Amino acid sequence: MSTAAVAKSLGVSRRTLMRWVDQLDLQLTKNELGHYQFSDEDIEKIKQMQETPESASPQPKEQPRKGIVMSVSVDEDKTVELTNRIEELERKLQTKADDVVSYQLLQHRKEMEELIGTINKLEHRIEELESAQNRPEFSKDPALVFDHGQASKKPRRKGLISSILGF
Repeated sequence: MSTAAVAKSLGVSRRTLMRWVDQLDLQLTKNELGHYQFSDEDIEKIKQMQETPESASPQPKEQPRKGIVMSVSVDEDKTVELTNRIEELERKLQTKADDVVSYQLLQHRKEMEELIGTINKLEHRIEELESAQNRPEFSKDPALVFDHGQASKKPRRKGLISSILGF
């Protein structure tokens, strides 16, 4: 019989039927489609489980619930070993974090030194430009250099025709 047919004959859902199969640890066969097939013996075992009181049937494993404290026996050696491993991992993690921070600080220091070098070069160049601006510059036009004093003017020669005619 199929799962649906057995569940219907017992008056339970398919999920309840499959939970009972797990509790009874029944080895069911499957058909070519992969569906469970129940034999008459399997159905009888399930009916017996259904008819017996709750206390006689195997109980499913209880899942721990939130807010419920369960007492568990713990091997002290394993606890110590796990604690030591956790502490070692925390030390490694802290060391790695310290290494990363140190590397970042060195990178920042290098960048700062490069910026300071650039600033010093710029300051030096500004000083050079300011000092060049304050120096008097000599004019590059030679005509202007000699304009400071009065040059003696040569008398102008009269044209040849005017000198002959006497104008």
